[in-house]
Amino acid sequence: MVKYIPRDFKTILNKYRFIDSWFWCRYSINPYNGCEFACTYCDSRSHKYHLQLEFDHLIYVKNNVGAMLEKRLSRARTLLPDVVAIGGTCDAYQPAEEIYKNTQQCLEVLLKYHYPVFISTKSTLILRDLDILSRIAKDTWCATGITITTYDQGLARFLEPGAPSPKERLNTVKEIKRRYPRIQTGVNFIPIVPFLGDSEENMKQVVIGAKEARADFILFGGGMTLRDNQALWFLKRLSEEFPHLVAKYEQLYQGGYTAEEGYQGKYEPQKSYLRQIHQRMVSLCQEHGLNFRLRRYIPDDFRRLNYLAAQKLLDDAYLFQMLGKPWTNTFWAGQNINNLGESIAEVAKRGELKRIRNVTPSIEKLLIDFLNTW
Repeated sequence: MVKYIPRDFKTILNKYRFIDSWFWCRYSINPYNGCEFACTYCDSRSHKYHLQLEFDHLIYVKNNVGAMLEKRLSRARTLLPDVVAIGGTCDAYQPAEEIYKNTQQCLEVLLKYHYPVFISTKSTLILRDLDILSRIAKDTWCATGITITTYDQGLARFLEPGAPSPKERLNTVKEIKRRYPRIQTGVNFIPIVPFLGDSEENMKQVVIGAKEARADFILFGGGMTLRDNQALWFLKRLSEEFPHLVAKYEQLYQGGYTAEEGYQGKYEPQKSYLRQIHQRMVSLCQEHGLNFRLRRYIPDDFRRLNYLAAQKLLDDAYLFQMLGKPWTNTFWAGQNINNLGESIAEVAKRGELKRIRNVTPSIEKLLIDFLNTW
């Protein structure tokens, strides 16, 4: 039985030093601590998030989130409007939201202060807030990613026992695009669960399903994580439902679980496995004409050219990484350009592009060519 406990928190808005280049977010909000959907693979169970052990049936409801966010943004001296991801360690539209409306309160404040929004969810409850999400999309930018890891309902009950069915989630994508096409809407195929969601049939089915639902994009991630509490929980459930897969996981993650030492394995699968999955997903997306990157928010201030240039580099870095090519230098050049405190055009006028960290001669030439088109 799920128990809700209202609790005061000191902060509601988190700011990242570097943007999340998958979702293009600078900030994040978690309206709740804990998540009723109880996904077996959820990374939020791990120690790094400092959440309660009773993660999926003890939900802390953050008090006064609307007032807290209003106070934070109204008094901001250094914050610039940028993408806010709502729901990272929780689902923003889990059943608690129907009662407490914390996510809805946050959306109203973000609209008032002209902040763009990205929401990841497995819930059909997001349909309740389409009017305000559409107003945010018109005012600045809004994107929603509906997570679908499989269309097999039996497997979904193991992976995501508390969430709506995959069919309901796919219908949610269709409904958003039918009613409010200006909201950038797609599918989060995250994570691609090894040996359960990584078959050719399942990957193709998810891509085709997203395309048929008129999704604008599909974001995919083959690197399902395993660490500390998350790993213990996942491997426990795996041994109960799919015991024949335990040995495969031990090989893929180069380690396993012992009662004496706990989980002793890698955080991610072997790189050769990741390359294989990602290359296949890139091919499937290209074959079916489906974007695997988001069209990002571009502010109308000194950051405009910086964000456009950074998007080019970060999109390239993502594709390089998926294809197993060197990518880190391109990635960090994009991140550092994204964080500039002045327009990159001014930096170029002074002949100082090469002074931006990670900007190599080849990247400098690319940036000059880019700026010459504007």
